[in-house]
Amino acid sequence: MSAGSTPDGHGHEGAGEVLRPVDLAESAEGLRSGRGSVLIRGAGTKQGWAGAVRAPEVVLETTGMDQVITHNAADMTVSVQAGIPLRRLQEHVAADGQWVALDPPSASGGATVGGLLAAGDSGPSRQRYGGLRDLVIGATVVLADGSVGRSGGHVIKNVAGYDLAKLMHGSLGSLALVAEVVLRLHPVPATRITVQASADARVATEVVLALAAGPSEPARIAWSADAGEQGTLLVGVEGAAGAAEAAAERVGAALADHGLHPAALTPQAADRAWTDHEAEVTGTDGETVLALNGLPSGLATVAEVVRHVSREAGVTARVVSWAGQGMHVVRFGQAEPEQYAHAVRGVRHYADQARSSTMLRRRPEEVDAHLEVMGSPPPSVGVLRAIKAQFDPGHRLAPGRFAGWYEQPPTLPASGRRGSA
Repeated sequence: MSAGSTPDGHGHEGAGEVLRPVDLAESAEGLRSGRGSVLIRGAGTKQGWAGAVRAPEVVLETTGMDQVITHNAADMTVSVQAGIPLRRLQEHVAADGQWVALDPPSASGGATVGGLLAAGDSGPSRQRYGGLRDLVIGATVVLADGSVGRSGGHVIKNVAGYDLAKLMHGSLGSLALVAEVVLRLHPVPATRITVQASADARVATEVVLALAAGPSEPARIAWSADAGEQGTLLVGVEGAAGAAEAAAERVGAALADHGLHPAALTPQAADRAWTDHEAEVTGTDGETVLALNGLPSGLATVAEVVRHVSREAGVTARVVSWAGQGMHVVRFGQAEPEQYAHAVRGVRHYADQARSSTMLRRRPEEVDAHLEVMGSPPPSVGVLRAIKAQFDPGHRLAPGRFAGWYEQPPTLPASGRRGSA
C-alpha cells in the first residue's frame, strides 16, 4: 500500500496521510491501524456533495483497487474492486455485448463503481433499469475499525444476509469503505432512438405522465430549461430494431397529442444531446447546484418555484430534470453567497412542504457560512443516527459530511438561519 502526505485536491487542504490500498486486505489494514478522521475518496467527482469533510487526518484513496475480479458472461454478472472506473468496466463487459445499465454524468470524469454506490449516483437510464442499488447483488465493505462485512453473492436471486449495498447507497463514505461489488449485467440494446421536442414545464409534465401510463416504455426522459422559459424534452427508447422504432413512433404520437413537434434525432445528434445533458447536470465551477428528488408530477411546480425564488434572490437559474423519475437539478448562476443561500432556502422550503429531499452538490466554499448545508433532517434521522452509531461509533468516517444530521450544524449568523429573509 502506497502512502504519503499531500494537500487534497478536492477542497480538503491540509489533509494528512494519504493511503492507496490495492486490495481488500490492505484496505482493512489501513483502517485498522489508522487513527483520527478518515475521508474515503475514489476519483473525487463528488467531493462537493453534502457537507465538507474538513482536513481529514487520513485520506484513503480507492483508485488502486481497480481490477475486474470475475466476469461470468453466461450468468451476466461481474465482480469488481470498487475503485474501478465505470467507463473502464463498461469497456470490459462490452466485449461480450453486455453493459452495466448505468449512465451517470460523473462517469465521464472517471467516477468509480464504489464511489457511485456511496453517492447514490445514477443517470437517466434509471427510468428503465433502476439505480445502482438495484444492480448490486453483492458487496464487501470495510468498517472504520478494519472489520470486513459481506452481503449477497454472485447469484442474482441470492437474498441471504443483510443487504449492505442498500445501506451504503447514498452514505457518501460515512458508514464504511466499499471495497468490492458484484453487479448484474444487461445486454447492450441493439437500437437506441431519441425523440426531441421543445416544451415548457407544464406540457413536459403532462407528456411525462402520459408516457408513464402508455405502452412506449421509454428508457430515459430528460427536460431542461432556464427558469420560466421554454425547454428541451428528450425521450429515449431502446431494444431490438423493430421494437425500438415502433416505440419511437408511439412516443412521437404522444408528444404530438400534446401540441408538440417531435423529431427523431440521428444517432450522432442523439449522442450530442445526451452528452450536453450530462454536462448540464454536473454544472460548472462558480455555480451552486442543488438536487431535488420528488415525484414526476411535480416538475411544473418545481420549475415555477425555481423561477420565483431565483427572481427574489436576484440570481439566474436553470432546471435540469430526469423528469420521468422526479429527479431534478437546479443550477444557480454565479452570484454572491447570500444570494445563493436565499435561493437554496426558498427551494428547500418548497421541498419540505412537498416531502421531497434536497442535497447540495456544488457551491462556492463561502456559501457554507450562510447556510445549513444539509438542510432539515428527514423524519428518519433517528434511524440514520442509530445506523451511524453501529457502523462507525467513533465518527471517524467523513465527519461533517452529514453535519446537522449525524452531528450538530455550525452556528450561523441570524441572517443565515432557515426561514430568514
